[in-house]
Amino acid sequence: MKVLVIGAGSMGRRRLRDLNYLNPGGVLLLEPVSERCEQVAAAFGIPGHKELNAALKQRPDALVVSTPPALHEEYVRRGVKEGIHVFAEVPFVLDYNALTEIAALQSNKSLLAVSHTIRYYPPFRLIHDLLSRAVIGRPLYLEYSLGNYLPDWHPYEDYRKFYARDQKLGGAGMDMLLHELSGIHWWLGCSTKVLSRLSKISSLEIAGPDTHDLLMRFASGAVGFFHHDVIERGTLGRHVRIVGEEGTIEWHQNQTSVRLYRGSNDQIGFDQASDWQAATEASRIAAQLVAAQRSSSGSIPAATATTFTYESCYLREMRHYIDAATGKTDYTGCTIAEELRNVATFHAALRSAELGRELDIT
Repeated sequence: MKVLVIGAGSMGRRRLRDLNYLNPGGVLLLEPVSERCEQVAAAFGIPGHKELNAALKQRPDALVVSTPPALHEEYVRRGVKEGIHVFAEVPFVLDYNALTEIAALQSNKSLLAVSHTIRYYPPFRLIHDLLSRAVIGRPLYLEYSLGNYLPDWHPYEDYRKFYARDQKLGGAGMDMLLHELSGIHWWLGCSTKVLSRLSKISSLEIAGPDTHDLLMRFASGAVGFFHHDVIERGTLGRHVRIVGEEGTIEWHQNQTSVRLYRGSNDQIGFDQASDWQAATEASRIAAQLVAAQRSSSGSIPAATATTFTYESCYLREMRHYIDAATGKTDYTGCTIAEELRNVATFHAALRSAELGRELDIT
């Protein structure tokens, strides 16, 4: 199977690195910026193209779309039109109406796969496992916070020169809102109402809000609070607390275990996650690939067991996409139906911030 990666930024280079290792049958690059296209194609030893039609003439079987979020739609639509398997970073398509149209056009012959890398992250998988087993009874309340200082995302380049500074491109934390909402919905099911406040309070030179606060209601009856920002320096990462009828689950990203309270505190190690063996094996490979790559790539802060690296999540996700596209397995990542709910929640949050009131998610 021949795979065309679209975009040679940090995520595109990650995808190229992992695809080169997985060797699906051919890897190509599409990058409109001439100098970047030539440099990255040469670094990975693959053909590089600067124009979509020229790349599609090579008859790829699958696309991996790793451009800024607001630019996904053109490539996703073209892939669907050509009957090609499509994988895209979060959000799959930023515009809800466009995503609805694309979902309606999906053919049974092609796979539309939404990135949800964090499903492969052991603490997220472990929390999902615990909730699926109802170890704390019915979930009642979620508290979730995450802050990451935007200039630290790509320390090798000026933050004012890449998409994450501009809300119109899916930056100013908009892509991260969708990324984290996807994880929250994976745990607790669909949200039905949202009341949000999006604010610009720092001196960062960005076009859009730098803090995002959402009060959420879920179809299950649970409620929650979600905070995200791009202003926190020295972050320790995500802090999650889920309160249930019979106990509490809590995890902070600088901890290597999840706290489970059911009358007494228990520390549940990541090795109790249902896919821990796969995570550690992929981590061993990913660590070797990163060491060999020798090219700049973004990173996220993560304090985990020494046998785990977050880069393994990208490798496992890409392997699963290739296996599903070639018919070796069913796709079990984030579906278009789930992404429609994520994007609907996102747009309801934007409208709520504008109107200053709680809105139904329709």
